[in-house]
Amino acid sequence: MLTEIKKYWRNDLIAAISVSLVALPLGLGIAIASDAPPISGLISAIVGGLVTTFIRGSRIAINGPGAGAIVVILTGNQLLADGNASGFPYVLAAICFAGLLQVIMGFAKLGRLGEVVPSAVVHGMLAAIGVIILVKQLHVGLGHHNYAQSAMDSIFDLPGSLFNLHPLITLVTVTGLLIAIYHPRIKNKLIHFIPSSVWVLVITIPLVFIYRNWITSFLGITSEAFIYPEKQLITFPEDLWSGLMFPDFGKVGTVDFWLVVFSITIITTIESLISTKAVDKIDPEHHRTNLNKDLMAVGVSSIISGAIGGLPVITAIVRSSVNISNNGKTKYSNFFHGVIVLLFIIVFRPVLEEVPMAALAAILVYTGYRLASPREFADAYDRGEEQLLVMVSTLLSVLIYGLLWGIALGLGAAFLVQWIKSRTTMKSFVQAIFKPKITSQQHPEYFELKFGGVFNFLNLLKVKQAFKDSPKDEKLIINLSDAILADFSVMEYLNEYGTLIRDRGGSFDIRGTELHETTSDHPYSMRILTPQHQHSARWMNQHQREIMKTAAFFGWQFVIGKEYGFDELKRFEFFKTHPIEYIHNVSSGLLRDHNLFFRIMDVVFDEGALQAKTLYDTTLMVIDLRNPIPEFSLEKEELFDRIFSTGGFNDINFDEDPEFSRGILLRGTIVKSVRKLFNQEMRQFILQNRGYHIESTSDQLLIFSEMKPLSSEELKELNEFAHGLIKYLSQEKDG
Repeated sequence: MLTEIKKYWRNDLIAAISVSLVALPLGLGIAIASDAPPISGLISAIVGGLVTTFIRGSRIAINGPGAGAIVVILTGNQLLADGNASGFPYVLAAICFAGLLQVIMGFAKLGRLGEVVPSAVVHGMLAAIGVIILVKQLHVGLGHHNYAQSAMDSIFDLPGSLFNLHPLITLVTVTGLLIAIYHPRIKNKLIHFIPSSVWVLVITIPLVFIYRNWITSFLGITSEAFIYPEKQLITFPEDLWSGLMFPDFGKVGTVDFWLVVFSITIITTIESLISTKAVDKIDPEHHRTNLNKDLMAVGVSSIISGAIGGLPVITAIVRSSVNISNNGKTKYSNFFHGVIVLLFIIVFRPVLEEVPMAALAAILVYTGYRLASPREFADAYDRGEEQLLVMVSTLLSVLIYGLLWGIALGLGAAFLVQWIKSRTTMKSFVQAIFKPKITSQQHPEYFELKFGGVFNFLNLLKVKQAFKDSPKDEKLIINLSDAILADFSVMEYLNEYGTLIRDRGGSFDIRGTELHETTSDHPYSMRILTPQHQHSARWMNQHQREIMKTAAFFGWQFVIGKEYGFDELKRFEFFKTHPIEYIHNVSSGLLRDHNLFFRIMDVVFDEGALQAKTLYDTTLMVIDLRNPIPEFSLEKEELFDRIFSTGGFNDINFDEDPEFSRGILLRGTIVKSVRKLFNQEMRQFILQNRGYHIESTSDQLLIFSEMKPLSSEELKELNEFAHGLIKYLSQEKDG
């Protein structure tokens, strides 16, 4: 433990600073949106850091309050309220019981149940939560408080709030939204290190403070429409400890109380488990988290948080993504973030009390939009038409009937759609689900698992059990020739398990899908046992036409369609923290004068995950090298890199070339070899073309510049740069 702290404390502390800057406004915003005291969200973040860190199984996740809990806490406050008195003390008691249920579930090893909820239902639930958060906070951002009892009523009340908006409050909200929207598009690293939610506060707090305290009195403004209301600022009790709310167990014998308990348990468990799995996927070290241990950890933490007035503790995907992006290495980044949030409350309380609620509303409106953005629906359609149908069904069901019924109806929709797609009778379909045939056979050269029946989210655990008894280090064949249907959840698991087998040195293959039709081009798309249909041709867009002309000019080959096989890209350091969705628009050929094979492709990849995910579509070039060179990566160096050079960002500098050392961030595994490679001519060439990101894996080069698809002229510039670079790397043509 001490060795880990000593080795990585700088990395973890720097990452924790950025994480805590996200946790602070989000914690306040989630609490206020839940109709809870502002400090309750910060208590959850502190407990998530100081307590959860030492119980959980996850290595680099961040724990604290989650946006998904807003809806159930808000509903609980309304359901358990005594007249005008707040229902929050009863909700705190429900949080304690929900945490206890999570601990029991963890001990009973039921964490895996969270994995079998279909992804379309989960995304539909999250999209519905996003819509509810967005709508509720739009009312706040327009200067109103909406007391509607249902999500649909809140939506119908929006025009009234819009036509009676408060101009100053609305201006703060719009300012915050613009900052959140344009923050990802700014390239400066220092601006990116400070999260958009913090920039919202940094800009809106002084604006509102100056207006309220100076401009209003200077101009003699008295109209209520142009006075910023003091009640629209965050407030904390004078004595933080005595001002805390504590659980009231007085309604433990009522049906409403237990409805709130089960709602909190289900939503926070699902949100935490899917977030933990998402964090594992973007973890550069590819650690696998024990979900049962993590479930117990958030359960214990929620009990403690609820007991002292805090919201439930979950694995938070937004903050976890920030932690990974800022080079967090161990669980102590989570601990440090809890300490920093605690220090913020103690030291900067006067500043926090100047936070406009409209600024927090803007942050949450943007968060809600990210959960329910059009891109989420487009992604669902890419996974299969049935995925979109189930997602939309779940979304509408949650909005109309509430979370619990919405999830249940979403599961019913998934079952019904799959039954219709299977083209079997209901009786045969149900029997094929609950009595599937999974047979195993050891062949001389491989081990085979043959699947017969229907395989979907309802019997996914049986599929997982079959793999537990199979060899882990030899050739494994999955035969789906007798499978009537294999849904997205099953296909996703099969492919993820295959990746795990290959990482261990074994081999994995899925066979018998020739007679199955799919509902999309996605590799995890649902398989149905019928003759496969042909997909219709797609028209080229303007960008593709430009690539085709450029490819024709140079004599390259060009393929438009999406490809999901990109193992070679995963070897590059950049893509260890930026999961790839797919590649498309692939050109390939030989570099003239060097006879080296290359591919230029558009790569769609993620930064972050779930609602923290930003999607990029970027043109890059990969060159196969004939002679091995040292592994390195380089990019343009900025002030940010120099400021944090002591935090593990190993920059190779040249005393004899200060201009290169100041302008280029160069890293490598074997420093001596990298220095030798970057001689004076090479350094001068890089300085003249400092806009490129370049990586070497010894036998391949990765090159890209802009985080966007390149135009025809930019493609030609990339090609010319590659030729020049290869010349300086001495990859000359044989003979």
